[in-house]
Amino acid sequence: MLSSPGFNVRLMCEEDRIHVLNLLVSSFFRDEPLAKCLQVKEPIDFANNVISDALNDQCSFVAYDLQTNRLAGVCLNEVKYKTDTNIIHESNEKIYFILHLLDHMHKDINLFDHLLTNSLLHIFIINVDNNYRGNGLASSLIAASIQHAKTFNIGGAYAEATNTYSLNSFTRQGFQIYHQLNYVEYDQVRLADLTDKNNDECQLVARIL
Repeated sequence: MLSSPGFNVRLMCEEDRIHVLNLLVSSFFRDEPLAKCLQVKEPIDFANNVISDALNDQCSFVAYDLQTNRLAGVCLNEVKYKTDTNIIHESNEKIYFILHLLDHMHKDINLFDHLLTNSLLHIFIINVDNNYRGNGLASSLIAASIQHAKTFNIGGAYAEATNTYSLNSFTRQGFQIYHQLNYVEYDQVRLADLTDKNNDECQLVARIL
C-alpha cells in the first residue's frame, strides 16, 4: 500500500475504530471550520455512524506513525451510486445544519452526469493530527483512496473541501472545482465568524478515476 516516509498508509479496519473516533473528537471537530464555528464539540453518535458506514464500504484509509504506532491521519470515504436517495437523518441540529449545507453544494450539479459514471467515491472526512501536518499525509490518504477505488471500477471521486488547506490537497490529486459557496453568504448569522480567507468558502471538487 502507498506510504509516506515514516508512515504506514493502509485500509481502515474495525480495530482502528477507537483510534479514529479519538482523532475525530480531539482534532477534526475542534479544527474543521464549520464544526468550530458552530461549536459542535463532541458528536460521538454521529462520528460512530460515519465510521461504521466507512467500514461497511471498505474504502477508507488510515495513516500510522511507524515509530510510535500512533494514528496520524484518516480519510473516511463512502461509495455513492446514481440510484441512491439522499435523505438527511440527523438528530444533532448543528450537524444537520452542516450536512444540509454540504448537500446544498450539489443543488444544481449532478456529478454522476458530469463524470459519466454510475458510482462515485465520496471523500467525506479527511483529518490529519495537528502534530503530523506538513508531511503530505492528506495527499497520501487521498491518493491511496483513489487507487483503491479504481480496483472496484468506481468511476469518479468527489469531496466538499471546507477550507483552503483541504482544497489544496485535493487539487494536488487532480480534483477540479465544480462549485463554491461563501459561508457568510449562505448564513449571515450562524456563519458570521467565517471570514478568514482560508476558511471562508466551501468548494465542491471532483475528478474522473
